[in-house]
Amino acid sequence: MKTVLQILMCYALIPFAACIAGFFLNFLGTFWMNVNIAVIPALIAGIYILFRNKLNMVLAAKANGMIFLVLLLVFTGMMIAADGNAEGQLMSSFMFFILPYFPVMLVMALMGKYMLLYVCALLGYFAAFVTASCLAKINIKKVIAPLLAAAVCVPADTFLYLNRPAVRYGGHGFEYMNGFSSTDFTDYTVYAENSKLAVLDHEPSFVIENADEMPVLDGAEACYPLYAAVAKTVYKDIDKIEQSVTDSDFLHYNGRIVSFTNTILGFNRLVMGGEDPDKYGSVDMFFGARPSASQMEMAKEFGVELDITPIGKEAFVFFVEEDNPVDNLTKEQLKAIYHGDITNWSELGGRNEEIAAFQRPANSGSQTMMEYFMGDVSLKKPQTYETVDAMTGVIKQVAQYTNEKGAIGYSFRYFLEELNQEKGVKMLSVDGIYPTLENIENGSYPLTVDLCLVTRTNDPNPNVRKMIDFILSEDGQTLVRETGYGGLEGVSGN
Repeated sequence: MKTVLQILMCYALIPFAACIAGFFLNFLGTFWMNVNIAVIPALIAGIYILFRNKLNMVLAAKANGMIFLVLLLVFTGMMIAADGNAEGQLMSSFMFFILPYFPVMLVMALMGKYMLLYVCALLGYFAAFVTASCLAKINIKKVIAPLLAAAVCVPADTFLYLNRPAVRYGGHGFEYMNGFSSTDFTDYTVYAENSKLAVLDHEPSFVIENADEMPVLDGAEACYPLYAAVAKTVYKDIDKIEQSVTDSDFLHYNGRIVSFTNTILGFNRLVMGGEDPDKYGSVDMFFGARPSASQMEMAKEFGVELDITPIGKEAFVFFVEEDNPVDNLTKEQLKAIYHGDITNWSELGGRNEEIAAFQRPANSGSQTMMEYFMGDVSLKKPQTYETVDAMTGVIKQVAQYTNEKGAIGYSFRYFLEELNQEKGVKMLSVDGIYPTLENIENGSYPLTVDLCLVTRTNDPNPNVRKMIDFILSEDGQTLVRETGYGGLEGVSGN
């Protein structure tokens, strides 16, 4: 009996209790998670009081101290190898070292709570070591190794975790209603109190009064300020309609009529929503860049015929750190960078720095334009990082731009300049032409692209065609230009 209890004390019961405590306290908020530090020693003390006549606390202290030391060193080594990515495939193997947590391990893994699991494991053994050492009155000099390891490794692990790839490359993290955006759109909603949306200085030539007759809008993130401005102008009382929707915990599309998801989901809703609106949430008008080849193929598979209407002009731009001495690149040089033929800025007249060429997720608007730009030249494999999805486990995400040394990225001019998506960057000239609004409208900038409106050819709502006509009219083009895009040639606007 004594031997069994000793084994439980040293290896199983203490960390298991610590894990259970951490698991439940996690649901009570940050304050109670901090209390967990006091709960774990209390659990150990309780076990000691109950079984103090059967336990060898000196052995318990030494055993838990050794287990903690080995686990901490292994954990730190794996964190270094994984670049701080506690949720990656490499770090997930650390769970084999903490088998006493197995009953809770599966639940936490499904919740994506890997880091909490690791912390509770290490904290459980450390608390068992410290408490047993105190109860056994062990000389601190005899157990100094685990304490020194904690003093060195814990700050290092914390630094690695806070600077892991998911933080560095995962985007900007603005919470936008029920979605996830890289831009704060608080002042661009149709019901914003401090609205930044473009407006006309007169009554519009076209108004839709009945909410049931208003085409549902969605689109790329950079287009949201434009189609929100169009809706605010044309849709009567749309601010009250959509405010009531957000107040009633509606679907996750951020609005019943003026919705926002992103390029990929918005386009899918346009195509699939026409077939099964109850399942997918129908969209009548999608605003964004020209759809990719795979998106057009998907529409064909669903038997959906699409109309693509250019409604404005935009620039596909490349950007670098603002202190990068390179100001201009040719189209051929850009293709060589993203194909992998040019890998150092010194080859382009810049500093002797490796080029970190960032890409965007497949089927996003900017990635689609990049594929059009590259033509027959293949893109090199993008930089990725691992993250955890509660349902699918560890997945790979495309690393988003971060202004580290030697970085280059691409986007659309409006997204970069008007919405301030990135800080501390500068746009590059391409073939000697800088992407000013004037150069975009006159077509001299070589990577000028169409801002498109995509609709279903057989959409039964007659106001879809009227909305297209309005956006192509003088009033509509005024909104396009006032938002910050280039207008169409031959339509002056105000």
